[in-house]
Amino acid sequence: MLNYLTFAALQQQLSLLSKNLRYPAIITQDGKPVIVALSMEQFASLVETMRILSDREFMSELREGIQQADLG
Repeated sequence: MLNYLTFAALQQQLSLLSKNLRYPAIITQDGKPVIVALSMEQFASLVETMRILSDREFMSELREGIQQADLG
């Protein structure tokens, strides 16, 4: 679930947002999304996912394993 906040709302709620950021928040300006705010936990998870997905050898082995599991 994404939260949408304007810059004005962000300024008013920054302290509260930093303590209660369970889902990514989209910050808008003039009605257009311009910034994404993530908790450190969400950011770390995203970085780890990108690291795993960029490991070609691991991804090749994972795809092979999934294919073997699908075949029984």
